[in-house]
Amino acid sequence: MREPFFYSEALDYVKGFEKSKIKLGLERIEKALTVFDNPQENFKSIHIAGTNGKGSVGAYLDSLLASKNNFVGRFCSPHLITPRERILIDGKPITRQWFAASVSMLRDKIEEEKLELSYFEFFTLLCFYVFSFLKVDYGIVETGLGGRLDSTNTLKHPQITIITSLSQDHTRFLGETISSIAGEKAGIIKPGVPVITSAKGEALMIIERECKKKSAPLYTLEDLGFDFNGEKVSLNKIGILSNTVLEGEFQAENLALALASFYLITGESGDFSEAVKKTVWPARMEEFALGGGKKLVIDGAHNVDAIKKAVSHINPSPKSLLIFGCMKDKSVKDMFAIVKERFENIVLTAGDYHRFMKEDDFLEIGINEEFIELKEIPNLIENYDEVYVLGSLHLAGDFLKTIFEDGRYKDAIVKKEPYSLIFDDYPY
Repeated sequence: MREPFFYSEALDYVKGFEKSKIKLGLERIEKALTVFDNPQENFKSIHIAGTNGKGSVGAYLDSLLASKNNFVGRFCSPHLITPRERILIDGKPITRQWFAASVSMLRDKIEEEKLELSYFEFFTLLCFYVFSFLKVDYGIVETGLGGRLDSTNTLKHPQITIITSLSQDHTRFLGETISSIAGEKAGIIKPGVPVITSAKGEALMIIERECKKKSAPLYTLEDLGFDFNGEKVSLNKIGILSNTVLEGEFQAENLALALASFYLITGESGDFSEAVKKTVWPARMEEFALGGGKKLVIDGAHNVDAIKKAVSHINPSPKSLLIFGCMKDKSVKDMFAIVKERFENIVLTAGDYHRFMKEDDFLEIGINEEFIELKEIPNLIENYDEVYVLGSLHLAGDFLKTIFEDGRYKDAIVKKEPYSLIFDDYPY
């Protein structure tokens, strides 16, 4: 074995996988997993697909399972600040030491076997390897894009399958219609494995059809007696309930999915408000107190449906500022029209990723609000009582890095998890 990576070297090595093109299909990841003796078979898995809400459901379910003394791993994407966030152990990003050691272990066989992997395929392999090595009791695994051909669909025997709300996103890969998107997401349904979903209408019909084909029991929130009174989520037919924690009424459905899944996995019912109290899911209507009565709210809403849900929870004033940035492959005009109706003060910006809309891109489609470089944004904060950041999880992460590195408001960031574990050293 070659010398193990230092953390910075491991980051550079992993970044190299970004150059590999996405190749729909499971052949590459299946070959890689076989080389590593199929680590995905060594832990109980929960598989989650959907357009919006996957991360919130996973975060809630993580808290619920951990409350029963389970050792829980969670795989999620994209990351905000560091790729370590994609693999969570006991609810916390994998440490720099574990990340570097695990990447070093994978590197040797990847090069020996000449394995070709995309960035997401590599992280799927890394996640399954880490979960297996650490012997987690449960591994909560989110799909990246779609479901049927997603590299996480190498999980053949999950405990349960969860499909969250469905809307139009990633249409280049998943199709233009809700029907085609639902068909791709339903591709993670396995024979005989229970399915819980918050999908409705046409999407639900597609899921129902796939469940019948595979003799998979299907549960909708309505079937289980879903109720939300503004504070507490209840599934009355199975006797399980909890107060909400994550901000936004739309999070009630996500909590209900987690509660239903927890019940189906463990058979436990009752009030689990205490179990989910410490649930953290960054950049989902996340609020920071900046001092002097100022607040910052960050949400990673990155498609039309998510933007609608986010702004429905916001009541901006004339002293509110929206910082908006998004990717070129999104429904940019539709997303912007929604926020434009709500906000009087809007500034456009872009993060580091090459897919971000730049100033000229916005102008080309008739959006001519002021465009300001992200590094200059902290200069605006003192002029407003409330600052909101919307449009992209990538923007959320780049904005948080900018605030930390600028220094003026960094104390508001670093006192919270997981940022206290991310910004404790560099590189992140």
